[in-house]
Amino acid sequence: MKKYSFFLWFTCTMLGDNTTTLHNYLWANYNHFSGHNDQARTWYKEIFATKHSPYVYKGHLYLLDSSQEYAAITALIPSLNKKFEKDPEIQLIFANALEKTNHIKEADNHIIRLSQLFKTDSEITLRASQTYMRRKEPENALLAIESFLNNTPRRPHNFVFHFLKTQIYLQLSKFNDALNSINACLELHPNFDKGWLLYASLCEKEGKIKQALSGYATFLEHAPANPIIEKHLCALTLKYQSTHNNNAVLLSNTITIENALTLFKQQRYPQALMHINSCLALTPMDIECKLLKLHIISAMQDFTQVEQILTEWITKEPDTDIWAQSLYLLTHHAIPRIHAINIFNAIIKQVKNNAWLNLYCADLCIRDNQTDQAITCLNNALICSLDNPLRIKTLYQLSLLHYEKGNYQLMLNHLENAYALNQNSAHINNALAYYWATKGKNLSKAHSFIAASLNIDNTNPYFLDTHALILYKEKKYTHAQQILEQLEHHNNGTMLLHLAQVNYALNNKEIADNLTKKAHVLVKNYHEKKALNKMELLLASK
Repeated sequence: MKKYSFFLWFTCTMLGDNTTTLHNYLWANYNHFSGHNDQARTWYKEIFATKHSPYVYKGHLYLLDSSQEYAAITALIPSLNKKFEKDPEIQLIFANALEKTNHIKEADNHIIRLSQLFKTDSEITLRASQTYMRRKEPENALLAIESFLNNTPRRPHNFVFHFLKTQIYLQLSKFNDALNSINACLELHPNFDKGWLLYASLCEKEGKIKQALSGYATFLEHAPANPIIEKHLCALTLKYQSTHNNNAVLLSNTITIENALTLFKQQRYPQALMHINSCLALTPMDIECKLLKLHIISAMQDFTQVEQILTEWITKEPDTDIWAQSLYLLTHHAIPRIHAINIFNAIIKQVKNNAWLNLYCADLCIRDNQTDQAITCLNNALICSLDNPLRIKTLYQLSLLHYEKGNYQLMLNHLENAYALNQNSAHINNALAYYWATKGKNLSKAHSFIAASLNIDNTNPYFLDTHALILYKEKKYTHAQQILEQLEHHNNGTMLLHLAQVNYALNNKEIADNLTKKAHVLVKNYHEKKALNKMELLLASK
């Protein structure tokens, strides 16, 4: 709507004192924005029947574009192109109309000319880079993207251009440049699932297996269920852990292990188990053999034996997290989550004060919506010996769970304990800012905490969202709107609802309604659903 109000003001300015034309033009635009395109066309016919300024065509072109009357637009290009040569929005309409009417070459040339004129326009740059790639000119696509990035401020939504650069570098077999670009992409958009998948595959290709494992795991956290990637992560983890921890023993048992692995791949599990047990009889501390045995009995769905052997191994090696981590990773492939949780809980009862057992179990419980059990496990972990970074993360996760349950005082207690350990943690400061802006009702404190977060990272979308919420609470709606509009592309339910609330406060009811509908399919937790319901009731009452 902001775009339309600007071109309406601009065109009215160009029309000068022709009040009849101005009156008709205002009505044409009013009907267009209201969705009454037939009435809008009637008003434009009245304008065109008399002497008129060529600038009235701006609104008319928007009408034709929204009505998909592309042939009518292309017919107007020769007479209007010069008049609107410095208007990127109209020029994009021209390019789109040429493409839709199958004038592909003309459309491509038009976009490339625009990219040279409007180097800071994101949509034109995106279209130009796609055009160059279609023409098999990847170097020119890179130049267009670099020109845009070098001439514009560092903004969160620029992540898409770094993602495109990564794909282009891959085509050019420049893997190191590709890895640098995908890192830049993820810095701007840390929740971009496709970015994490590309990062992981690049790291794996470059032999950086530990980073690849982290990338695949992060992808699975942000993306819908993906059995193929889950299976690949399990296989890669097995390979990494065995070679990383026991290279020397691996060489001495290669043949027996290979036989067991072959039988395992053939799903001949009893035979595979017999082979691996023989191997373990000779080398009972062989990490690779133990991991393969764990995979075999998990594939056999023998959860009782999984519990027994893990209890034994964890008891003998209480200071390593490899066995707890292995059980956790098997939930991506071989063991249903609920069975893994039951196994974890059974082992926790026998193996006291093991932080990793409790932390991995808590994570699975959170994913399975077992909030109370997750809280119990995290509290157990806090009793154990944890380094400060891990203790801070545990306290932070506990605060989020208590927020979900409405235990706001416990939420604050955990956040303050974490803050005492590290006052420079951006996420702890952000959570404290959110608490004081909402439940704590102290906007002065909220401002001080969010300022600390933004001082550390002023591009993080969650920190920016909290800042916008504080501004909204202060009734600084326009400033909040400016921030939230930059976050809209993240398709985050909370951010969209905050933007809907701001637009509602600014009396932009139609925009608020559209944002609320968009958020409807994205909301996840109780608080988001509550905010969505409140927003829907507000809109329904008007």
